[in-house]
Amino acid sequence: MESVVLSEDSVPRRTLRKRVITSKGSLRFKPASVSAITARHGTTSEDNLKKKAYKQAFLQSAARAQSERETRVRELKKRALAITSTGKTPATSRQRLVMQMVYDEITPYPDEAWVSQLGVIINREYHQVKNWFSNQRQKDARDSRQHTPQPAAPASLEASLCKITCDGRDLRLRTAALNSCGVEDWSDTFFDEVVMIYNFRLLAKHSQEEAMAALVESEPDVAIPS
Repeated sequence: MESVVLSEDSVPRRTLRKRVITSKGSLRFKPASVSAITARHGTTSEDNLKKKAYKQAFLQSAARAQSERETRVRELKKRALAITSTGKTPATSRQRLVMQMVYDEITPYPDEAWVSQLGVIINREYHQVKNWFSNQRQKDARDSRQHTPQPAAPASLEASLCKITCDGRDLRLRTAALNSCGVEDWSDTFFDEVVMIYNFRLLAKHSQEEAMAALVESEPDVAIPS
């Protein structure tokens, strides 16, 4: 059976024109109305206004919190600087224990706020607390170089720290501190509570030891409980 090939000349022009019109007409579509799009997706301008309002409220709240924190830090530092003690006054055993706890368990790099809080709690002047941490870091660096004679001794200290952001500023904390509490927990308030509790326990222990010593001095035959 032979196949028949129809050329354009063999088909009447009226038929071709009709087919072309029909094919074009089949591609036509009616666009969705604006009201239908709005009903499905909501008003774009209203959504943008809501997002802008939320963002502005968040920024205002963050700026207000940062301003309040800066004011609080200035007041704490002022109190820490007002503590009467000379630079040559040695730290008491309790003061050293509290600072050593912060150095070993929390951070060897307390910022201005934490140095101020620490000074107020243990009753030691701001610069004395700051210098103690600086001297302790230098001492650890010397000890590290003696045991491991390498030029990158401070890197070992940095390797044991984790950088976090809390209360709008960067901190370098010990891994143990982050293992016991989350990143968001290490606010100024939480640090204050941790140091105050540790300091209170040392004070209570010291008072108990003094009471026992006074009891032994007054009544030598009294047995001291272990």
